[in-house]
Amino acid sequence: MFASLPCGTHRITVDLVEVGPVLVTVDVPAKSADPSPLVLALHYAFVGSRPDPFTGGRMLDALRPGLASLGAIIIAPDSLGGRWTEANNETAAIALVNRAIAECRIDPRKRLITGFSRGGEGTWHIGGRHQNLFTGAIPIAAPIPAESGPDWSIPVYAIHAEKDEVVSYRAAKEHVENLRANGARAVFRSVPDLTHYQTAAYARYLAEGIAWLQSEW
Repeated sequence: MFASLPCGTHRITVDLVEVGPVLVTVDVPAKSADPSPLVLALHYAFVGSRPDPFTGGRMLDALRPGLASLGAIIIAPDSLGGRWTEANNETAAIALVNRAIAECRIDPRKRLITGFSRGGEGTWHIGGRHQNLFTGAIPIAAPIPAESGPDWSIPVYAIHAEKDEVVSYRAAKEHVENLRANGARAVFRSVPDLTHYQTAAYARYLAEGIAWLQSEW
């Protein structure tokens, strides 16, 4: 399915054996002789029992400029309801990544997980539990899951606004400092001029994170 998509942005339904149909927004870069990087992008929270169709795509619209330099295949699924830390959403996210790897020429050195707000929480949770699959993580404005421990082997670049009125800046900063103390390749990017809901304005900080991650790769 992913391999047959032409260059551009696509809104599709992917039927996964593990969980059933999942709505997914997919960005496909221009064809290249080189394998493509892969990005899994997890959306923010929503009102109601399930997100509006292609909520992942709306988040991607806001943050796409920050990912542009990577030239990646970007997969932005809709959650199946609830948070990304729930088992069915983790299963769906990993199944989509594995399908893209199976169907497309993906660079095994460049597999990024990122997300905003609750999607950033999912980045910590899913990225931490699947460090054999991902090679980098960029959580943005992210709550720290209770079970997120200090054992990080992949580079992580956390972005958080000092004036975030929703998610604790202090907790996010302390978590990254703990990772660094345990030897992780971790950066905490403090943002002085934004509040939580200015999603699109975080794109330039995401671009900085991509540049740092490229140097780590």
